[in-house]
Amino acid sequence: FRLVIGLLVQFRDPATLTVHVKFIGTIVSVTPAPGFYGRQRSEIVATDWIDEAARATVAGLPTQLNKRSDEIISLLIGNVPRSPASQLIGTGRETFAYALDTARDDRPNPGLQEIARVTLSEMGYFYCKGNGQVTFEARSARINQSYAGEFYQDMSDLVVTTDRDNLFTRVQVVTHPRVVDTPAVVLYRLQSSTRIDVGQTVTLLGPYTDPNDRASRVGGYDMVTPVATTDYTFNSAADGSGTDLTASLTVVASLGGNGVRWELTNAGGSTGYVTKLQARGKGIYDYETPVAEAEKASLLATYGEQVAHLDLPYMNSPAVGSDIATATRNLYDTPLNVASMTVSPATATLQTQILERDVGDRIIFSETVTGVSDQYYIQSVDLEVSAPGSPRVTWGLVPADLSIGWSLGVTNFGELGQSTYLSY
Repeated sequence: FRLVIGLLVQFRDPATLTVHVKFIGTIVSVTPAPGFYGRQRSEIVATDWIDEAARATVAGLPTQLNKRSDEIISLLIGNVPRSPASQLIGTGRETFAYALDTARDDRPNPGLQEIARVTLSEMGYFYCKGNGQVTFEARSARINQSYAGEFYQDMSDLVVTTDRDNLFTRVQVVTHPRVVDTPAVVLYRLQSSTRIDVGQTVTLLGPYTDPNDRASRVGGYDMVTPVATTDYTFNSAADGSGTDLTASLTVVASLGGNGVRWELTNAGGSTGYVTKLQARGKGIYDYETPVAEAEKASLLATYGEQVAHLDLPYMNSPAVGSDIATATRNLYDTPLNVASMTVSPATATLQTQILERDVGDRIIFSETVTGVSDQYYIQSVDLEVSAPGSPRVTWGLVPADLSIGWSLGVTNFGELGQSTYLSY
């Protein structure tokens, strides 16, 4: 049987009769239990669209110039062969001068990895909801967001850990301003001759490198379409001393942002050797990476040094990197951390909450014994159904930034430095 089978899991809320879709994905394995008198059941493993993105390879995409994070995310989603059930792509806060130039076509480069690099550079959020909706949020999307659910000692289990590792006294943020060539240079050069027999097609991947340091990878843009004799030659002898066969060589060059894919076909009547093969364009150099720091010295005496290091591969602004360092340090300046909470359907209201809440929702809850009373975002959902009508959910949580972002001209949001702070 074929394993690529769609799987839909949904629940009907007995209190409201609303149907909630909690999972849309693909069955990837089925393991039936053996024996005529055995359990007579099968174990099924299914994955959502995130797995599709993790398996799809990013290759041949050009360097993206002056594109917002959401535009690049949409490009990467479109590069995955199987589309998600739906998309909700918010407008990015950051416009990147250069992106995808540091991807690597010559080795496994999952689309999910590049999506993660763009999302991290934005300091945003990317996730798949239970209904199959792929969601991207800019870093400012959760500022001033209202909460979707409220709980007061309703959890059947709560993990609250006071751990020094959950705070940062100093945050370092690495940014990557690029240096770009003005004239075109040779970014790839074939180092040795390659034999091609009559009618044979040879496919080669040529990574771009620094013309002054061939061991260093670089990106490229404004790539030049290869020209016969200038960029490639074909000869009857490996050392180029024989008959010129360049007119018999068909060259197809797919010029991406970090390398070129060559398809070389010998359309002539005799074996030949590619004695020259090069790709020209403007190099993009990511060599000098400034590190912004934000430190809270008042915490050092109490907790010692706790350093967080964030590398934002497509962020080109050191100034924004400095703002991100400060905001991150302020958010994680206490060792109290709520890792997860579990809710069981003790009431009809709680059962509705279990079915309605999803990744990305902001909730508020309080619990007397631990003293927790705060707001958090749901980062993961572990839903268990042991019997009909008895869902039990465990939510992985991260603290919400309780500061209020500044909004120009809006009452209660426009008093910069009083009731609000300047968002980055």
